Amino acid sequence: MGFIAEVQLSHDDLVLVPTIRQLPEVTFRYEYRTTADGRSHQFVSAFSDEYTALEEAMEADHTISNPTRIATFESRAVYRVTVETDIHIIPDDCAECGLFVFTVSSNERGWVARVHLPNRDALATYRECCRRNNISFHVTRLHDSSVSDEGTYVLSEQQYEILTMAYYAGYFDVPRESTQDDLAGHFGISDSAVSKRLRRAIADLIAGTIENDRSTPEHE
Repeated sequence: MGFIAEVQLSHDDLVLVPTIRQLPEVTFRYEYRTTADGRSHQFVSAFSDEYTALEEAMEADHTISNPTRIATFESRAVYRVTVETDIHIIPDDCAECGLFVFTVSSNERGWVARVHLPNRDALATYRECCRRNNISFHVTRLHDSSVSDEGTYVLSEQQYEILTMAYYAGYFDVPRESTQDDLAGHFGISDSAVSKRLRRAIADLIAGTIENDRSTPEHE
């Protein structure tokens, strides 16, 4: 028994928020945080097609220092940054309420955390932890985890719609039967907006799948 919540977190001094707001077309995914030499370091994935502007924005971001690209893959790069703010995405004292983090990813307003909480009191505690740090806290989704930890909560309605259209239009076929321009025309949005929605939807879907696989007991 428990609850799965999706929470919008916003604050000018949250890690990487200045970069996120400057480049909303780039999606970040929080990986983990560690401490070395008395400094806090954070690892994040950045889903982008071009990294020059991203790295320039990160260099100017007052919430971090020493942004270092440590790995580059086809659709994302992994960065290590030194944290220069006392405002954290998940406040350390939230662990006391039994909070478990599935994923943390960015949107144009800041960070979105998808978490499991044992009860509604724990959700209230999490809210209070954030508000003590002046973090804007807004629950966008909440459901009973005993119903399911799979399915539609992984994707928003908008994400589900664009992935479905892309799939049936042959966007993922080899060779492709449709383009981002085709999808943009269907939805009446720009090509860059299509690219951003697709990347976020695919990242959330993959993250949700990995977490579900990890939480399923192995059978011998």
